[in-house]
Amino acid sequence: MPFIALLLGALATLNPFIGLLVMMIYSHSFFRLLTGKPVNRALMFLVFPVIVAIFTFNNPSNLIYPVDAIFGAGLVVILYLYALIKRGNPVTALINAALLITVYGVIRYYLFGSFLLNTLEQSFAEMEKIMPQAMQNGNITQMKPMLQILLPASWTVSQVLALSAGHLIFLHLGGTHSELRDFKLPAYYNLFIIAVLPLYFFPQLHSVFINVLLALCVLPMVEGIGVIINLISKRKPNILINILVTILVLLNLPIMALIGFADIWLDFRKLNIKGNLS
Repeated sequence: MPFIALLLGALATLNPFIGLLVMMIYSHSFFRLLTGKPVNRALMFLVFPVIVAIFTFNNPSNLIYPVDAIFGAGLVVILYLYALIKRGNPVTALINAALLITVYGVIRYYLFGSFLLNTLEQSFAEMEKIMPQAMQNGNITQMKPMLQILLPASWTVSQVLALSAGHLIFLHLGGTHSELRDFKLPAYYNLFIIAVLPLYFFPQLHSVFINVLLALCVLPMVEGIGVIINLISKRKPNILINILVTILVLLNLPIMALIGFADIWLDFRKLNIKGNLS
């Protein structure tokens, strides 16, 4: 129903993470029914945030919320569905949508950077009122400059995670073999990483380099987790070992990303040989 799509647009305005995740799940309900026209239905996701954006255009502190819903949720799902229809490859659709989030994440900081920094300052001020002794800790104070640098990534990473979860659920609802243990990115994905490496040599672009790189690492991290899950699934089930491995995975997400990057080239699970790229 169009009303649900309108409601999800409102949800994304309040919370882009949950909004994107639910939009991806809901999209499956009309993707098969509206053959050739699911994108038209998905456009309804944009109605509420666009209206809010019109009324808040002159107020950046409020404008950021509908703009996030438009470019960080609604258009992401629309691009995902469009690419899925045109290419017929879910992973390609996922990559296109994730790149849109990454690009918008950088633009978002330049558009609303002052507001985001002020919000961070207010958060630290509130924490100082609530926990004055803890805020006197030098380590916490030293975290502030790092958090300022990573502000774009703090948003883009969470959105790409929501997109990835929605992608897997979307395929699962369609009966596609889409278990996390078989998640596989194409070899060309590593070229995006190579493309951003030159930014490191320009000091004025270090912040862009770090934040884009972190966003691009999310999908390989998901693949790295899939590699570990695939390895565990081949062994005799043991609840204790599974719990231990899960904890180790969650505590070593950067290593999961490195495993994912390596798997893109080396194909540890031999999925290319099996012809399973979902």
